[in-house]
Amino acid sequence: MSAEEPGRVLVVDDDDKFRFAMRKALRRLGFETDEADGGLAALPKLTSSDPPDAALLDLRMGDLDGLDVLRRSSGTSTRVVVLTGHGSVSAAVEAMKLGAFSFLEKPVDADLLAPLLTQAIADSRGQRNGEQEFSPPLVGVSRATEEVRAFIAQVGPSEETVTIFGETGTGKEVVARRLHLASPRATAPFVALNAACVPRELFESELFGHRKGSFTGATSDRAGLFREADGGTLFIDELGELPLESQAKLLRALETRRVRGIGEPGETQVDVRIIVATNRDLWAEVKGGRFREDLYFRLQVFPIVLPPLRERPDDVAPLAEHLLGRLGGTRPRLTDDALAALAQHRWPGNVRELLNVLRRASLFAQGDALDGALVRRMLAASVFARVESTPPPPPSVAAADDDEPPMRLADVERQHIERTLERMDGNITRTATSLGIDRRTLQRKLRSYGIRDDDD
Repeated sequence: MSAEEPGRVLVVDDDDKFRFAMRKALRRLGFETDEADGGLAALPKLTSSDPPDAALLDLRMGDLDGLDVLRRSSGTSTRVVVLTGHGSVSAAVEAMKLGAFSFLEKPVDADLLAPLLTQAIADSRGQRNGEQEFSPPLVGVSRATEEVRAFIAQVGPSEETVTIFGETGTGKEVVARRLHLASPRATAPFVALNAACVPRELFESELFGHRKGSFTGATSDRAGLFREADGGTLFIDELGELPLESQAKLLRALETRRVRGIGEPGETQVDVRIIVATNRDLWAEVKGGRFREDLYFRLQVFPIVLPPLRERPDDVAPLAEHLLGRLGGTRPRLTDDALAALAQHRWPGNVRELLNVLRRASLFAQGDALDGALVRRMLAASVFARVESTPPPPPSVAAADDDEPPMRLADVERQHIERTLERMDGNITRTATSLGIDRRTLQRKLRSYGIRDDDD
């Protein structure tokens, strides 16, 4: 595909008038267009062997909403720009966590549309042409980052299972890839699965494969990710999303190194190193009956915790410089005032939010510099920051004095949840995002504490 070819953009929206308007606008801007009148119509186009370069995806549609489209098309090379309406900021945050390239609010800003799609198309074509780094660097100068590098150097060459803990956007897949590249398996496949993007009923097929005709929709044989990663590394992100029945089969595969796909008569031997990652407290999930205790201890051989970006401010500047270089085109310069603005931000969306802020700032930049005023505007408009305001410090677990017993951890958690829920006006989705957990986990905690869980 030559650089001169116009980009192909898929418009996914169930509003006929909006699709018509976008088709005219995109063609005026020099893009080729295709349309889908809903999520179900979009999926075959996004998952085909020749998907579009970019897509404009509405989050609210009648048949299948945009978040489900992102989950079901997670392997596509198409860069998806989600379209959000007023009041759907929390949905936009979830879309970014699911891998959306960026977001635009309706009505669409024409000044942003062309340069943002140009970035998306260049990124998509770069991946297809093998230009993206298979070995993304671990960027940072903080002591925490140095400790992660030391862990990779020590544990990478082993065959042991590694569990990576960290908030969304902290770089868990980067660490997983570096562990793979530090191992004797470096030239073998590295296969990644984001469990949050897989429908519950398809986990077993995704991991272990299936025979054609073994269930409705199984139109061909599938090897499964374990066999695709044979000889190399299988990375399972968002491990806490695995249903209990899939956890049991994962444990068996870890212990026996054998897998059996759906509808297959026998097991197949596999040689796979497993690396998993999660943003949840797995021990709390065990205590709540949502995660198997035996699998938990099987995965605790070599755990590592990645600190959030707000806890390693020394890494913000080098990360920003690195991420700007990844955007392609003329690399703008960050002024000292811009770097100061970045350093003062809390980064609830971590490195993913930093990339999104820089991407949008580069679209508005005048000349070759990103100044402080521009960066502050982009930070104020950050979809992550607009959902999560600065949380209050957690209540102390220490006793106020020698006569008062210390608070139990469960009481500390309950107080923090209650305060955050009140600060978010009782909105469950915004509260969950602020706490760094998913909505279902928060609802389970609310029920266990006897707090109402209806989302007003």
